[in-house]
Order: sequence, then C-alpha cells, then structure tokens
Amino acid sequence: MAEDGLGRDLLEDARELIAGEAWARLVALVSSLHPADLVDLVLSLEEADRRSLLDRLPTDIVGQLFEFVEDDELREFIRSVGVEDLPAVLDEVEDDVAADVIQQLEPEEQAETLAQLDRGDEVAELLQYGEDSAGGIMSRGFVALNEEISVGQAIEYLRVLRPASEKAYYLYVIDRDRRLQGTVSMRDLIVSTPRTKLAEITQHDVHAVRTSTDQEEAARTLQRYNLLAVPVVDEEGRLEGVTTADDLIDVLQEEATEDMYRMVGLDEEESASTPIRQTIRLRLPWLMVNLFTAFAGAFVVSLFDSTLEKAVVLAAFMPVVANQSGVTGTQTATIMVRSLALGERRMSITRILLREVFIGFTNGMVVGVLLGMIAFAFTGNATLAVILVAAMAAASAVATIVGQMVPLGLRALGADPALASSIFVTMCTDAMSFLFLLGGASMVISRLE
Repeated sequence: MAEDGLGRDLLEDARELIAGEAWARLVALVSSLHPADLVDLVLSLEEADRRSLLDRLPTDIVGQLFEFVEDDELREFIRSVGVEDLPAVLDEVEDDVAADVIQQLEPEEQAETLAQLDRGDEVAELLQYGEDSAGGIMSRGFVALNEEISVGQAIEYLRVLRPASEKAYYLYVIDRDRRLQGTVSMRDLIVSTPRTKLAEITQHDVHAVRTSTDQEEAARTLQRYNLLAVPVVDEEGRLEGVTTADDLIDVLQEEATEDMYRMVGLDEEESASTPIRQTIRLRLPWLMVNLFTAFAGAFVVSLFDSTLEKAVVLAAFMPVVANQSGVTGTQTATIMVRSLALGERRMSITRILLREVFIGFTNGMVVGVLLGMIAFAFTGNATLAVILVAAMAAASAVATIVGQMVPLGLRALGADPALASSIFVTMCTDAMSFLFLLGGASMVISRLE
C-alpha cells in the first residue's frame, strides 16, 4: 500500500503512538478519519501493528473499512481482521459487502462465518449469484412501497422506517407479488392528497436489470439513463435489490483496467505491488505467444533476402514503416475494444471499416510523404522515396482493417475482444508492412542499387 494518499505526519504520529503502546490515544486519533483514509493508514502499518489496531477499533468502524478496501488487498485485510472476528464485523455492514468478503474465504470458513451471522440467510442468497452479475453486487438496502397503499400511509411508513439517505435513492413501487411497477418521487408524495393511491402517481418508466445481467451491462444502464441506482429483479420481475452508483462506478473502473491490461497481455490480477515471482508467472505466457507471432514478420523478411542484399538501405526504413502501421492498428483496435465494451457501435461494420481505412490511408500518406522526403534528403534516390510513401499508405490502411477485425474476431470466437489484441495486431501489421515495403522494392530493385 502506497503511503502517498496519507499525510506523512499522521502516519508517523500513528507509528510513534504504537511504539509507545498509547492505543487509547491512537484510537481517538484515527476514529475521526474517513474510512477511505483510515484504510490507507491501516494497510500502511506492519502486519502485527495493523492487527493490534483493528482489534481495538469498534466493530462498526472496522466494518465500514471493508467498503473501501481495494479488491487486490481484500484478502490481506481479512487476515488482519481475523476470520474468527469476521461475523461480529460483518453484522455491521450491508449484505452485499458481507457477501463480497465471504467470497474470499475458504468453503469451510464461509460456512462457519455464515452460520454465525445474524443475517446469514440473506447473505447466503447473494452468494448464489454470479460474482460478475448484477445479483452478485446488488444491495438489499432499498425502500419498497405497495402500490395499493395511500400516500398518507406511505408517508407514515417512511416516518417509522426512517431509511438512511444512502438507501432512499428512489422509492420503488411493487404489487402484492413484489413485482416492480415503477417509482414514486418524494415530491409527488408531498403534493398529493393523503388518500391518493400510490398506483395513481407511480412513474412506470423504470430501467431495471435481471439478477443474471452482467454487471458491466448494469453499469451501462446506470450511465445511459443517468441514474443513482438500478433496480434488480428476478425472472418474474420481483424486486430483489438495487445496484448503486458507487458499486457500478467500481465495475466500470475494473472493466476498463481489465481491458487495458488484456490488450497488452497482462493479467487483471497484477499490480505494482504484486510479488516478483507471481508477476513473472503472469506475464511470461503472453511474452512466449508474442515471440512466436513475431516470426510472422521474420518469415516475410526472409522471402526478400535477395532484395535486402541489393538494397541494404531498406533495412533502415523497415522498423519505421512497421512501427507506424503498428501504432495505427493499435489505435483502431483500442477504439473498437472500447466501443464494444460500452455498446457504442451504432454504425454498420462496413461503414466503420471504410471510415477507418480512409483515415488510415490519409494519415499514412501524410507520414509517408514526410518519410519519403527524409529518405530522399539522405539518399538522393527518388524511387526509394516513392516506395516508402506507397508502403506507408498501404500499410496504414491495412493496419486499420486489422485493428478492427482482431477484436471482432475474438468476440465472434466467444473471447474477450481485448484479449491481447495489440499482440495480434502487431503481428499482422509487421508482416504486412514488410511485405509492402520489400515487395514494392523488389519490383524496382534496379533503381535502388
């Protein structure tokens, strides 16, 4: 855990108090911190000191910390709290947070912890849903009102219930079978007559997702309709829970990180603090794949060894053309992966393809002309300059095609479109760049000698 997010004075004060065993003063000092800052402080301490501090903090404060622990640090934090103390702590948190924590435990520990929880059955229900589904991240913290009651009854119920502000993003209206009917605004409750039935003022334009819906799709629903929370219903339309903005923002961040990592062959589990041995194990497989894909370019070059022998100057420009087309292809692939991830692709594949090819060809021509001018200035060979312009334009145009086809092809095969896209794009663009440059040069080799 980096200490940059903490005030160094605070961290040093905490360590001095620990060294002097002034635990009461330390607890008083840190109890007023925001849970996000307190998590940073706790995880910056040595393991023994961390456990000692957590043992002395009230269970409700420790429970709040679980909501701000990063996924890659959750197991470490659970060890610091102690599995034996988890039931008392998890009784202080929302069901969805408790479910996330319990998922990190071994099967025997899960069963034991659930058995000791006051709301063990409710948490166990959440564990039945897929970890990446809307059901897996939903919260039971919502307010539901029966459509048959009156406005006056609804207001009286809310006065008795006194829901926390974070649980009352929307007031959901359900029928007698708990099927979601819509929402009712606080304004409509206030301005309507007490005898008005909720069914009469219910807004039925509600955007719900199924418990089986992928969490990324739920996040897109929240983003598309600018919501604070998304209701989650079962297959029969019964209201089961809500996914809130803070949870879904985390989902978008995780998915963006996952796509970014996968495009370059990294595992989403890796971070800057991952142990060296584990990092090597995670990165090496894709580096081996990259090694063998690189032979595609080497094979193309080997076909034109006689051309290179007669015009050695071509070797100086090969990496330039390959690098430019590789960047062009990766740019297109990145745009395509993002569009697929966010569901933004509205144009037909053909229109997108033609658009990207035009962009790639135009950019390739501009860069190619500049490269050709540099080549002519150094060699005085106009033919070489023309070959470079043509190769750069053609390679860039093809690179845009590859940049689109690779993510689409991976998706068609049922794989993540971001899965090492840049590795496969680079393999194709290198091979095609060498083919255009060396192939074109071989046809006018007499003018290059």
